[in-house]
Amino acid sequence: MKKLMMLCLCFILMAALSACGSQKTPVQDQKPISQGKSEPSAQQTSPTTATTAETKIQITPPSGWEPVTGSVLQVQYMKNTASFMVKKENFSGKTLGDVVQEAKGYFERSFGDVKYIGQSEKISIGGIDAQKIMFTCTVSSMQMKYEYVYLYVGADVYAITFGDLAGSFDSLSADYAKILSDIRFE
Repeated sequence: MKKLMMLCLCFILMAALSACGSQKTPVQDQKPISQGKSEPSAQQTSPTTATTAETKIQITPPSGWEPVTGSVLQVQYMKNTASFMVKKENFSGKTLGDVVQEAKGYFERSFGDVKYIGQSEKISIGGIDAQKIMFTCTVSSMQMKYEYVYLYVGADVYAITFGDLAGSFDSLSADYAKILSDIRFE
């Protein structure tokens, strides 16, 4: 039952990302995720470097986060029912504020009962300006909570997405903060 729930949640999260104006990278341009060679500490898993033709993403998730085998995304991890992923997005907005407004429109058309938590927040990811939004919504009759962080890497918009059931999302807030403080785009 737990595996079925995780599989359903994974599909829901993938569908949610598809609704956000995704831009597909041709298969021949994708490079596989390579595992770092350093030994993992007791608190962290091995570092991962995901490389696209344009951008290298370095991340060392906290303990318990497992890569999603067979994912079409270069960075996607699960921990229990929670998921986080990094994905290049296709938005027409010229500023982060424009991107956030465009994303909100997608969320409101794709999910039921969207409720934003506070205002969008300006943050920094590895020295890159970013904006974070949080919201709850209904997806296939399940109450979900999401945190989306948008940033420009060169001319490309990337989204770092955290999602989980609304009742368990906050229990991993320290993990989300650690991921955001450690992730690097090159």
